[in-house]
Formats: sequence, C-alpha cells, structure tokens
Amino acid sequence: MSLCCATLFAQPVNTDSLWQVWNDTTQPDTARMKAIQTIAWSLLYRKPDSTYLLAEKELRFALQVNNKKWQAKALNVIGSTYNIRGEYARALASYQKGLAAMQEAGDLRGIAAISNNIGLIYRNLGNGVKALEFYEKDLAIQEQLHDKGGIANANNNIGLLYNDLGNLPKALEYYRKSLEQHEALGEKYGTALAYNNVGSVYNSQGEFTKALEYYGKSIRLRKELDDQQGLSKVYGNIGQLYKEQGQYNKALEYYQLSLAIQEKMDEQPGLIDSYYNLGVLAQNEKNYHKAIDWCQKSLQLARRLESLRPQRNACDCLYESHKALGHVAAALSFHEQFGNLNDSLQKEEVNRRLEQMEFVRQVMADSLGNEEEKLKIEVVHQNEVRSKNRTLNIVLVAGLVLLALALAFWGRMLYFRKNSQIFQNKAEYLEKQRLLNEIALLKTQVNPHFLFNSLSILSSLVHVNPDLSEQFIDQLSRSYRYILEQKEQSLVSLRTELEFIRSYFFLLKIRFENKFDLQAQLPEEALDRYKIAPMTLQLLIENAVKHNRMSLKEPLVIEISIEGDFLLVKNRLQLRPQREASTGTGLANIINRYALLTDRAVRAGECEDAFLVKIPLLDN
Repeated sequence: MSLCCATLFAQPVNTDSLWQVWNDTTQPDTARMKAIQTIAWSLLYRKPDSTYLLAEKELRFALQVNNKKWQAKALNVIGSTYNIRGEYARALASYQKGLAAMQEAGDLRGIAAISNNIGLIYRNLGNGVKALEFYEKDLAIQEQLHDKGGIANANNNIGLLYNDLGNLPKALEYYRKSLEQHEALGEKYGTALAYNNVGSVYNSQGEFTKALEYYGKSIRLRKELDDQQGLSKVYGNIGQLYKEQGQYNKALEYYQLSLAIQEKMDEQPGLIDSYYNLGVLAQNEKNYHKAIDWCQKSLQLARRLESLRPQRNACDCLYESHKALGHVAAALSFHEQFGNLNDSLQKEEVNRRLEQMEFVRQVMADSLGNEEEKLKIEVVHQNEVRSKNRTLNIVLVAGLVLLALALAFWGRMLYFRKNSQIFQNKAEYLEKQRLLNEIALLKTQVNPHFLFNSLSILSSLVHVNPDLSEQFIDQLSRSYRYILEQKEQSLVSLRTELEFIRSYFFLLKIRFENKFDLQAQLPEEALDRYKIAPMTLQLLIENAVKHNRMSLKEPLVIEISIEGDFLLVKNRLQLRPQREASTGTGLANIINRYALLTDRAVRAGECEDAFLVKIPLLDN
C-alpha cells in the first residue's frame, strides 16, 4: 500500500453520503468513482473482500466511460487487496496494469503511487534490487512534482529498504533526508517516525548515546500528538538498548512503560513481545522464577493468536529457565515443543520460498505469453501484407511473381527458424534454472537437529570429563565443517560422506553410549567409485534415532551396506510407544533431491521386522 493511501484511512468516512453520491447518476463520473473508491479504501484492512468487489465495480464503470486514470486507480485498489492477502503475483499483475493505464493517462502523481506499491511487493519478496528500482522511480517523480511530503515519504521507504539489506550507512542517509524534509514541512507524525528510525540505526551501530538522543526526540513529539502506539514502540526500543548494555534496571523501567500502554490498548502482538522481553531480562538476571512467569504469559497469548515464532521463542526461554532451576521434566517438555515449533517454522519458510519461486515462474510465464502473443500478431500482419502483395503482383510477369514468392517464402522460413531456436534456447535455460533453484531450495531444508542436543551434552560433559569434552568438540567441529564445505555441492563421494558419518556417530555414541551402534560394511573400491547427495546418511540415521526406542538390552543398530548399485540403510523396528508426529521432512528431502539428480527412485519402507531405505548410487 502506498503512503498516500495511509492518510486516507486515517480520515473518518461518511459511508452513507458517499453511497448517495455513487448512486446519483446526475453526479459527474469522476465524483461518483471517487466516492466508491473512498469507501473501498476505508474497508481495505477490515474487509478486503468487500474492497475488492467495490474496486471491481469502479473498474467496470471506468471502462464503460473510457477513463484511463480511474481505471488505473481501481486496479491500484485491487492490487492492494491481493497484497493484503499475500497473493503477490496477482498484486503485481494488477499494479502493472494500473501503471500502464496511468502512464497512458499521463498522471505523474498516480504513476509515483503505483510505483511505490510495486516496490513494496518486491520488498515483501526479498528482491531488494527490484524494490529499489521502483522506490527510486517514485522518488524521481515526487522531485519532478516538487511534492515535499511525497519526497520525504519516498526517502523513508528507501531507508527502510537499505535497513532490511543491512546497509546501515545508506539507511541512515535516507532517514536523515526524510527527517529534514518532514521537519521543514512541520509534519510532526512523519518527524517522530524519522527520529525513531534514525535512533534505531544508531542503536544497531552501537552508538547508544546518539540513539537515546533521537529516541527522546521521538517520545516528546509522540506525547504531543498523543500517539500511544508510537510511544509504546519507542519505549520498547529503549528497553532493548539498555538490555544490550547490561543495564537491566533501566531496561525493566522502559519495558514496563511499553507494557502499560499495550495493556491499556489491548495491543496483543505487542504484548507477546513485551512479556517475552521481560522474561529474557529476568533470565539474564538469573531470576528464573520470574522469567518463567513472563514467558508463560507470552506463550499463552502467542498460542491464542496462533503465532509460531513467538511460541518458539517463549518455549526456548521456558526451557532455559526450568533447566537452570533443575526442573528436568518441564525443561525436556519445553525443549520438545521448541523443536517441533522450529520444524514448523522451517517448513513455513520453505513454503514461503516455494511461493516466491512460483511468483517468479508466473511472472516469467506471463512474459513468455506476451512474447508469443506479439509473435502471433506479427504473423497475422505479415500474412495480410503478403496477401495484398499477391493481389498486386498478378499483373507482373509470371517469372517475377514466382521469384518473389520463392524469396518471400525462404525469408519467412529463416525468420521462423531463427525465432523458434531463440524460444527453444530460452525454454531450456529456464528449465535448467528451475532445476537448480529447486535443488538449492531442498538443500535449505537440511538442518542438523543434533546441534542443540550436542551443545546440551557438552555443557554437562565439560565439568565431568575435560579430555572427552575436547574430543567431543573436535568431532562436532568436523561435522559442521563438512556441512559448511558441502552446502554448495549437489554430490559428494561415498568416502567423504562416510568420513563425516564417523564424526556424527562419535557424537551420538557419547549421547547414547551402548544403547546405539552403527555398522558400515562397504567395499573399499566402492568408496571412490560412487557419489551420493551430501547429508543423506545423516538424515537417515537421525530419522531412525528419532522414531525408535533404544536401551542396553535392545540397542538400536543401524547397518549400512551396498546391494548392486544401491546403498542400503537398515535398522530393526523398535518404534517408540508414543511417537511424536512425524513431519516427514528428512525422508521427503532425500526423495525430492534424488528425483532431481537421477531417474532411479529412492525406495523406503518396512520389510518384515526392519525399516529399509535404498539410495541409488551415482557413478563418479
């Protein structure tokens, strides 16, 4: 949504009078369309479906009266409804149609507003380069129009983008420009926002004195404006600043000021963060009982709002606090909840990235569709020209007619052959890029869950057996060195994967002792002959440990062997009585990765009293 629309939402809307204007056919067309659009914007956040229907009604009327400017305005509203719902491909398509109509109407202010909205779409998708292109287009038009308020808002948006990208000096440069422009206009709300943004950059850079100076200026203006929500955010920022400095008493003071406003306004997402911040603060002060109280409140509210990330953070806080107090059962319970929530968040992140890939695919498909449509139009045009030429050439000598037709036919054949090759090359390139993107995406799912458990084991082991702790740290570092070194590789040799598994087995052996064993019976000549996808064996071993019980009497034994051109990973079924719900991420990851690498499928399933997975081995 563009900033120009935000001010519209802040204004009270008399819906009844606006409906009267819309239904009065004696009113000018522009007055009627402005009335229905004002109603549509006022409902955007509360009833986006109603906004969409009203904008569609406005668009049909604008098409009927052939008003390009109001067609563009209606498409801008429709794009914003898609944006609110997270349907970015549709939002972008609507915005682009609106931008084309607005350019045809020659309305610079409208072009700037829609360009800003397109920049917002690309920012939401994490495409900073494209977002910056459209934000700068918005800024250039605002400067051309000498619209000082529009220039200030555009500079603030560019600053936010650079802040997202971690380029703090550039973010500060644009925030300062925005601040100077808002101050010159006497626009207090924008000035207060800019003060807070500048303070946040200084806070991130560790310049706490300057950060406090700008936060203080923002507080004074927000008090003058009675902007309670803005005050709450600045108080929270100052609390975070003092916490990072280790000044816990000051941090507590500002966290509580922020909390008091949020409780008064019943601003529930903010309350979740405030409860959690107070819990972490108490934890830093080793006041674990109070930390549990605050983090429990954060968890309960986050569950009510179905917010996964705050739930995960609260469970981590509760795990650490119960662990510090020696509440083993409670600590383990929250540790398990943390792991499950973390898995869900990773799956959500994967889905988000898949949506981004689908968005890019749709945009590319639309682009190719447009090219094909242009080609069809060109073919029709050329056919018409050829028909006219044929009629004119009837009077010419038969030989010249035949020669002209032959030359025309030969030229068209070369033309189509050339264009066909171009489209074929482009399609092959896009298919290759799609496969590379899918492989890269699947790799991001590989997350060694044993890190958290390994660090917990190490924390208790270091006081009991320092020598064994050194070995443990060495093997853990080797494991992660392998993960970092192989993260860009699609395939590694079987020997390389097996060396990593020996380090990983050492970590598991420390954890489970004689309740777990790994038996690898692989011929030496096969180790360098074959390749497999990195982390394949780790995921399968982790899967077996997760779902099977183990004891000294019934140890979990995992066997690795080769049968033909398949690698076999087998363990006896000793399923846990009460298993946690499986997300299937590990095995699905392996199946999907191999589907992109070879035509031979991964086979997995129960065989008598064992669980067996067969991985296709790939020749070096």
